[in-house]
Amino acid sequence: MSDMSPAPAAATAKPVKLSWYRRLYLRVEALASTKHAVAAMLVVAFVDGSFFPVPPFALLVPMVLAQPQKWVRYAVLGTVASLFGGFFGYWLGTLINAGAVSFLEIDLNMRVQRFGIDSTLGELLGQNFWALALLCSVLPTPFKVVAIGSGMVAVPLDRFLLAAVIGRTVRFFLVAGVMRFAGPTARKWLRV
Repeated sequence: MSDMSPAPAAATAKPVKLSWYRRLYLRVEALASTKHAVAAMLVVAFVDGSFFPVPPFALLVPMVLAQPQKWVRYAVLGTVASLFGGFFGYWLGTLINAGAVSFLEIDLNMRVQRFGIDSTLGELLGQNFWALALLCSVLPTPFKVVAIGSGMVAVPLDRFLLAAVIGRTVRFFLVAGVMRFAGPTARKWLRV
């Protein structure tokens, strides 16, 4: 027999280089197995709601899988932290609005009179953006975009908060509930 057998595929394969976002996601997910998991989820949910794209569900899913009896607690805590982050993101949006409106000399009081619409630009954005905020709070979209965008277009704070409370509660309870009742098999088809 000759010693010319082919090398195993694993030995010749190059290591896969992960993007910075994927590495960060995996680090956040690894926090779920530490004693600081709840605190980490609260911080990540706040940050996700305000300015940085790290989904809290990377922590929530493994936490619920590890302790399914605490799924409601985790969903409530994640929702509350995300709402505080969303409020901070809304505030950032109002600051951006103030700077952009004055810097770019945008007139939000400009009247729009087309297609049967007679309103100001600011009124149109503020009155209708909350529905988008509600939808995007539930869907797997970055919540910080919704929060900052709501502040930028001057969505009334009460409408933004209503949309955020409904949307984030549905999202956190949906993810935690699916993990609680469907278990690990659901993880492969639930994209978080």
